[in-house]
Amino acid sequence: MLPNSNGNFTNKVAFVTKAANGIGRATALAFAREGANVVVADISEQGNQETARMIEELGGRAIAVRCDVTRGEDVKAALDKAIEVFGHLDVAFNNAGSEQAITATADLTEEEWDRIVSINLRSVFLCMKYEIPLMLKQGSGAIVNTSSGAGVKGFKVKLLMRPPSMGWSG
Repeated sequence: MLPNSNGNFTNKVAFVTKAANGIGRATALAFAREGANVVVADISEQGNQETARMIEELGGRAIAVRCDVTRGEDVKAALDKAIEVFGHLDVAFNNAGSEQAITATADLTEEEWDRIVSINLRSVFLCMKYEIPLMLKQGSGAIVNTSSGAGVKGFKVKLLMRPPSMGWSG
């Protein structure tokens, strides 16, 4: 997705997930400063509304859409609202993600694992599942998916128990 010939995003529509704070909010504001209409999507209604208000204070146009990105129906509804209000979708920034405390795998609950996978992986799939057809239909668009640096950095964890058959020492 390239900016307009004048170097900005005037009349482009950007969809930003986890836009209630942090990187998502900063990205939504950056798109607005460059002239884009912004759909701020987040599960946090208060933060979401605050981001939309900040965009409007910059003179931009924004809508805040409550969206649990782990639920396909929420993602589809948010994108449907973007099309209803702005008529098209030019760029999507799939930014939602979650971390966990550094925990030994054996101590991690299945529920926590499922929560992390749902937010960090399933949400990207669901967003792209509904964004791609919109962009293909109009013949253009760009999608950016963010991820954490935790995916490329290992953490040293000392094992508390070692199988005697492995001959490991403590």
